Amino acid sequence: MKIGWPSRRRCGIRLIAAFVLLCALVDVSAQTSTGAEVDVQECVVRFAQEVQVPALETGQVAEVTVAPNDMIEAGVQIARLDDRSLLIRRHASMLRRDLAKDVLDDLDLNYAKLALAEAKEELETSRSIQNDVRGAVPLSQIRKLNLAVERGELEVEQAKKRGRRAEVELDLREADLSVMDDQLRHLHVESPISGVVLEVNRSEGEWIEKGDPIATVARIDRLHVHALIDSEQISPAACRGLRVSVHWTDPSDGVERSLSGRVLSVDPQMLPNGRLRLHAEIVNGTVEKDRSQWLLRPGAEVRMKVYTSAATAKKPSRSLKR
Repeated sequence: MKIGWPSRRRCGIRLIAAFVLLCALVDVSAQTSTGAEVDVQECVVRFAQEVQVPALETGQVAEVTVAPNDMIEAGVQIARLDDRSLLIRRHASMLRRDLAKDVLDDLDLNYAKLALAEAKEELETSRSIQNDVRGAVPLSQIRKLNLAVERGELEVEQAKKRGRRAEVELDLREADLSVMDDQLRHLHVESPISGVVLEVNRSEGEWIEKGDPIATVARIDRLHVHALIDSEQISPAACRGLRVSVHWTDPSDGVERSLSGRVLSVDPQMLPNGRLRLHAEIVNGTVEKDRSQWLLRPGAEVRMKVYTSAATAKKPSRSLKR
């Protein structure tokens, strides 16, 4: 049976229509799976972390080793409080510790054990002679030898007791040194983070109380971007961890620059006009020609893009009509 031209034309039209529908479905599916970009204009760039480094002891500031705008690493000494008297006390404590080590030896114990062994041997010899020839050794001599053995046993116990006391004394001296070393570490103020020194609150010669800030250090290798976003554009319940990028024009050379990061959190409180406050962390970079200079600085005007997924992108609601 042959198919006529009108029938073949109708089949071709149907195939084309099916192909167009399939392409449309694939395109919709791709858009749904990849999500979209949400542009955010209202952004504020801040340091990821600011730490007011406190003094851990009360005393006079002997040395300040940093200045504002210095780049420092974690663990670097910021300042040192006067530690002269503590160093003298520590030296005296070390001498007492060394003396306790000298006392803690086995000389007295070994001597007492040797004397006890000698007394026992002499007693055994006298008893052997007494057993072979009765009356050859006076009983008074036997009693003296017994007392000598008992005295030797007591001296051994005393030597052991003195050894235990010497061990305790040595432990106490070691504990004193540990406390002084800890105090010395507290007098040497170190930065807990790597970053830039924003402020130095004390100078050499000034008095500082325990807990008062001596300097402020901020982390600049990572920055936080706080932005206002329309709740109609993104689902706040599932946007944690979404990829973001910030874009700005470098005022020094007019070059467009960008950095990437992730969404940290979204405030639970809704702001007027249906807006939400979103917080993202950006990995900062350095200038290629000068690694000491950072690309993005807090306070810069930036634009941010949030890359939504299918789960976070808002979809228009559908109403069913009967």
